[in-house]
Amino acid sequence: MRNLAIAGLGFWGQNLVASVQGASESVRFTLGVARHPDAIRAFAERRALRIVGDYADVLDAPDIDGIVLATPDHLHPEQVTAAARAGKPVLVEKPFALDRASAERAIAASVEHGTLVAFAHNRRFLPAVAEMLERIGAGFVGRILHIEGNFSSNYGLRFKPGMWRADPAETVAGGMTGMGIHQVDLMILLGGKIARVQAKARRQILDVAIDDNITMLIDFENGATGAFTTLITSSPMWRLRILGSSGWLEMIGESRLLSCEGSGPVREVTFPVVSTERREIEAFVSAIGGGESYPVSVEDALHGVSVLEAVVASGQSGNAVEVAP
Repeated sequence: MRNLAIAGLGFWGQNLVASVQGASESVRFTLGVARHPDAIRAFAERRALRIVGDYADVLDAPDIDGIVLATPDHLHPEQVTAAARAGKPVLVEKPFALDRASAERAIAASVEHGTLVAFAHNRRFLPAVAEMLERIGAGFVGRILHIEGNFSSNYGLRFKPGMWRADPAETVAGGMTGMGIHQVDLMILLGGKIARVQAKARRQILDVAIDDNITMLIDFENGATGAFTTLITSSPMWRLRILGSSGWLEMIGESRLLSCEGSGPVREVTFPVVSTERREIEAFVSAIGGGESYPVSVEDALHGVSVLEAVVASGQSGNAVEVAP
């Protein structure tokens, strides 16, 4: 059984703890870092977590096998670097960083100190995504011509002044920053690297200074095109469609997969609901133990940060922006 610490025990951090505590045979959380311990005291007691107020206490803990970061995004590179120097493997919530330069510095530190850094793109662990990847590899869709997606929700309606998510320096591209980047990561996995983006950013509903509508056109390096939209003030939506020369695949929600080959009928498969959070955390501890490599590569993670950086620049200018190679 591996013992993990978690830094950041807000809504999502608590969700990560709950996904494995008492439910996994390979991992548990034993230590948490919280700026305001009293606010999460009841949760910590219920989940058997010891709480400290300083990240340095985690770095020095001899009984901690790895760290999960669910902290504000701008803190990630510095915290990853500190973990690397302390010899602690780390799993980082998305986005890994808000700019390519800081992401590269953190990766360089992990390489220098020989520590694992893993990236929490949990949707890669969906059975429907695995099926899409297998069918694409088998030639079901032929040559990929176009990818389109929408990942939206109404979580932005909870934003209030003073919340870190409501800070435009933190949520740099509306729903792309904390939500849409998941589906862009899948576009990279399924369709390859992105060459350029042209984004439109709009604030239509929110009172805080955060764009609540990000829409973009995408050019992939292999010649395919794409389109993606993420809203944070609408009803929940997950739709990811791959259109190819021989057929198409479409995820609706996280467990339904529609497909069509040639001029044949549309077929549908429904997959069981799984805890992708538990799967990614267990994959992290397996990689710590020298098992299978963590399934999100450093290259893909850095490319995702570059895409986010390009979306921010394009949303501000309205022009197409090349993604840093």
